[in-house]
Amino acid sequence: MLRFEDNFPLKEITALRIGGPARQFVVVSNKSELTETLIYASQKNIPYLVIGGGSNLLVSDSGVNKLIIKNEMEGIIKQGKTLKVASGVILQHLVDYSIAHSLEGLQKLSGIPGSIGGAVYGNAGAYGQTISDFIFEVKALDPNGQIITFDKEECEFAYRSSLFKKKYYIVLEIVFKLNSGKTEQLRKEADEILEKRLIKYPKGIKCPGSFFKNLVAEELPLGILKRIPKEKIVFGKIPAGSLLEEVGAKGDSLGDIEIATYHANLFVNKGNGKASDFYELAKKYEDLVYEKYGIKLEPEVQLLNLPPLG
Repeated sequence: MLRFEDNFPLKEITALRIGGPARQFVVVSNKSELTETLIYASQKNIPYLVIGGGSNLLVSDSGVNKLIIKNEMEGIIKQGKTLKVASGVILQHLVDYSIAHSLEGLQKLSGIPGSIGGAVYGNAGAYGQTISDFIFEVKALDPNGQIITFDKEECEFAYRSSLFKKKYYIVLEIVFKLNSGKTEQLRKEADEILEKRLIKYPKGIKCPGSFFKNLVAEELPLGILKRIPKEKIVFGKIPAGSLLEEVGAKGDSLGDIEIATYHANLFVNKGNGKASDFYELAKKYEDLVYEKYGIKLEPEVQLLNLPPLG
């Protein structure tokens, strides 16, 4: 039975452990519960937002005047090299499942927090690999309650972007077509990636991941690109952290929010951090990067009830 909670403190479910109350909050574990919740929201005339693992969110201290729907729909179905995955599945669980079944293609995503739905929404990736690389199709619910199947091209995947960021569809199921691999080799590759990530994101860190998007080099005007040293371009992208470091972001802090001393694009809640302090610190360095390079950094993290950045 669905349990709707009033004034739910969102800091309890975000990776940052920051966020004021949601007007209402509910967890859904299957499509029928989701449908029931959407009908409820319509009848009560309450705006809603579906979220995944809460790993890529900065929620205002005053909270949000919405029904927050936490997607915990589970299920992985294997058909040969094809996996049909419910959008609420945790990404790491899918990575581990694919490795255990000797399927190659997702191992470099090891250690990325959050759900599959959230990863598809933002086309998550790491170390030259993205979630969309092996996606065949995506099933989603449109605003009218109709289920639509999108092929990969229709999903409009781009760097940290997708159709689902531009238009409000609720991702329900993702179909992956993977390659055959050797479990031992895939596990070795995933463990190496995880080891690297644990240096950047130690266990227990209150952090939403890299805050600003990296920049796609070929999308920058030539005049701006010439001002950036070639050695800063990695996998065709300019890490936002490199530009933030150049303007002194490392180690700066405001209240309980600190920019990591080892990575200028990691904003960490050291205890009882506030979204307002996080936002002000991010805005400060967004402006400084713009002053030096003429580049407007854009957040990779979704801002809820906060002014836009970028």
